[in-house]
Amino acid sequence: MHQAKKPAFRLIGITDDSALSRDGQQLDTLLANGLDYLYWRNLSDEMPLPPVATVYQDRCLVAASSPESVRSPFRWHLKEKDRQRLFAVDGLVSEKPFSTSIHHLSEWLDMAGRVEMVFYSPLLPSISKPGYGPAVSLKTVACQVAAMREQHPNLPLLIGLGGITAQTVAQVQQAGFDGAALMGTLWKVPDPLAALQEVRAAVYP
Repeated sequence: MHQAKKPAFRLIGITDDSALSRDGQQLDTLLANGLDYLYWRNLSDEMPLPPVATVYQDRCLVAASSPESVRSPFRWHLKEKDRQRLFAVDGLVSEKPFSTSIHHLSEWLDMAGRVEMVFYSPLLPSISKPGYGPAVSLKTVACQVAAMREQHPNLPLLIGLGGITAQTVAQVQQAGFDGAALMGTLWKVPDPLAALQEVRAAVYP
């Protein structure tokens, strides 16, 4: 009997305020070499959308308070504070967001049928924000994730965020997450591509 193929573990890059994470050529290189999605946080009047090649645009999540600010094929990411405002009243959301962010795992259940992907943080001590870390252990989170999946089979993809490196990404995968978001791991080093390849090697040894 053939063993069922494991679903792909997704790797998502999140931009920070560095010039490196706003470089279109660098972003194209990462998306061409194993980065599944890019979450564009560098919103500005000069550069509201990521400067990536057309072929990669449908793999870019753009944070905005409304879908009108996100041109297709870019995907709409709804930040937590905007989601809490829009989802509080039925009918305020004219279009389904692709993704959103949560800081309490229980909120994952509420996102079923409302988004395709959920970022949960902080999972591990942050690289980008020293001193910022989780309130519970990854082992505890893994037990919670398993229990929620058993009771609710059609939940959005769950992406771990915060402190994930090549040394810890396998633990995140084993904890039941569908993917990992990388920010400091990519942009706090001279060579983001080498950092991505190191993470991928840990996920797909």
